[in-house]
Amino acid sequence: MSSQEVKGTCCQDHPDNTVERFCTTCTKSVCKKCVMSCYKDHHDMIGMSDAIEAFNKQVTEVIRSAEDVKQELENTFHSIMDDKADFESHVKMIRDVINMHKETIVSKVEEETKKLLLDLEDVCKQRNDAIEGQVKELESHQMEVQSLKRSSLETMNKPEKTKTLDDINTNIHAVNQNIKEMNSRYSSCGNNLKPNFTFNIELDDALTKGLGEIASVDNRFILDKDDRSITVSKEQTFVVKAECLDKNDTCKVAATLITPSGEKTATEVEDMGNGEYRIKGRCDKVGDWKMEVTAGVAHFKGTPVKIKVEPIGLVQTIAAHKHIEYKISDGVLDSDGCLLVSSDCNELLKFTKSGEFVANIKLAQNAMISRMHNMGNGHIVYSDIQRKMVVMLNNKFEEHTQFGKGILEWPMGLKVKNEVLYVADIHLHCVCKFNVEDGSMLGKIGFQGAGKFHPYDITLTRGGHLMVTDRSHHRIQVFDANGTLVKILVNKGKEDGNVLYPCAIVTDMNENIIISSMNKLQLFDRNGIFLKRINDFNDALKNPAGITVISNRPQMIAVADKDNSVKIFNY
Repeated sequence: MSSQEVKGTCCQDHPDNTVERFCTTCTKSVCKKCVMSCYKDHHDMIGMSDAIEAFNKQVTEVIRSAEDVKQELENTFHSIMDDKADFESHVKMIRDVINMHKETIVSKVEEETKKLLLDLEDVCKQRNDAIEGQVKELESHQMEVQSLKRSSLETMNKPEKTKTLDDINTNIHAVNQNIKEMNSRYSSCGNNLKPNFTFNIELDDALTKGLGEIASVDNRFILDKDDRSITVSKEQTFVVKAECLDKNDTCKVAATLITPSGEKTATEVEDMGNGEYRIKGRCDKVGDWKMEVTAGVAHFKGTPVKIKVEPIGLVQTIAAHKHIEYKISDGVLDSDGCLLVSSDCNELLKFTKSGEFVANIKLAQNAMISRMHNMGNGHIVYSDIQRKMVVMLNNKFEEHTQFGKGILEWPMGLKVKNEVLYVADIHLHCVCKFNVEDGSMLGKIGFQGAGKFHPYDITLTRGGHLMVTDRSHHRIQVFDANGTLVKILVNKGKEDGNVLYPCAIVTDMNENIIISSMNKLQLFDRNGIFLKRINDFNDALKNPAGITVISNRPQMIAVADKDNSVKIFNY
């Protein structure tokens, strides 16, 4: 409506007058009389054109808001319809798959049924043929006996027919013998023939468990891709990560372990907050397990988790002696996932985890490798007891840097952390520290002086503590970042839980500690509490040297044994 049209409009309070202005205090159009009244009361008034323009802007905004809401409603409607169509399409697809699966099974069952019935008919034919032959033979003998009987009657009252009667009697006995032979013959090859049906247990098992399973899956709930199919050791505690994309969802998450035989047991679910969950599990039997993860009635995307449970103990032996004459000393994983095995010479052997030989790698002519460490950046460092130093190799196994030349005397175990190289030296009776960048020596850890301390191997905790195998004193010592002795972690002893001549020490992903000593491999927690012995007396572990962790799921280590083999254990 234009300002001209409004001015021609009658005032609500004075119908004889037309409106002149707009009173924002009264929020109405007013005539000349109203203006005077509003003016006396100090009301705010504006021109009609300004009032109309301002009001129309508000109307336009309201209309625009209404259009936005309308569009949002339409979008929501279309989204619902699209979801409905997608759901129906998905249901149709599953229905088609179920029917196809049914048809496949029915077709297979019909085919197998036809074959079985044909086999049954063959057995019936064999039996019927045997019976028919027996009946024909009996009928022939029956006719012969009837004939002999008539002949016997004809000799009645005729003593002169004695010889004839004797012949008849002989023939009767012959027929009787034939009947006995026939019964014996058919008894052994025909009369005892009966069909037998053996059930296919696998098919019966499949039909008992059903053709499959329908489960509701909510795509907001997902399992980590790496956790949807896992391999673990028997009795290994593992963690599966799950997430709810709707951080505000309050559904209760539950998890159930299913044994190979189908038994179900609830397992622990930890709510980490912000829609994240950690599900702990432990399988006490070897075989194929599953784990269902649900939120209310809905299954997580990626469930059920397929869990392959492997036996613990020695699972493989790699015969390194077939490829090298020298004693092997250590092993590490290369960047390509293969296992590098060192020896008391200038050669590295390379194997796949399955034990297949890959390559023989030559190093410096006079090198003699004791221990190795993969730095994780494509470089490997090794202690060289022949040249009395530590060498860093690049990703082409070429010498890149040398450490401790002129300082080290008998370098053994070594590790790198935070750009610091730690080297255990038996003859120096300490652990030496070097700067990885420039090779400079940073200091020493341990007691000085002969007979005080014989560090053989080392490892570092996540907290920065240094654990050292003191070989001659049969113990494991722990030092803090400043080199101060914190405690004796493991003491001397023949029994499990103690060590004699500890050789190698490593930590796994769970901060558990693995120690080789004499002919034993032992597992401790991070506080030095004995958990179990990894090897068995029948594993033929002669004198284990270097250890490397090659897998977390399943928990697996490779041990360089002095019988020139690499033994791989699940633990």
